[in-house]
Amino acid sequence: MNKTSYQPGLKSAPLHSLFPKSIGGRLRKGFKAFGDKMHGFYTAEANVIGVESRTSSPVSIPRTEQLEHPEIEGLFPCGEGGGYAGGIVSAAMDGERCAEAAIALMKV
Repeated sequence: MNKTSYQPGLKSAPLHSLFPKSIGGRLRKGFKAFGDKMHGFYTAEANVIGVESRTSSPVSIPRTEQLEHPEIEGLFPCGEGGGYAGGIVSAAMDGERCAEAAIALMKV
C-alpha cells in the first residue's frame, strides 16, 4: 500500500477486479498512454483515488432506484460525471447518497 494524505485512507484493489474487462482494459491503456507523455504519472507509487469530471456531464448514466447501474453490479454513477448534479454541493450530496447505497449493498 502506498502512502497517502487522503483521509480516511485507502484500501488497495486492482482495477481489473472492480470493472468489466472493457473498462479496465481501456483505463490501463489510458494510464499508460498518459504516463508516456507525463513523466512520473504511471509508476508503482501512483494511487488512483477517484474519478473527477471537469464539467457537468451532458448525459446521465442510467441507474436504478437503488442508485446502482442497471447492468453493472456495484457501479454507482453519481455527481457531475454521472449526470446527476450540476455543482460542487449537489455533487457532494449525490456522492454521499451513492456511498450510502454502496454500503447498504455490501451489508446484504
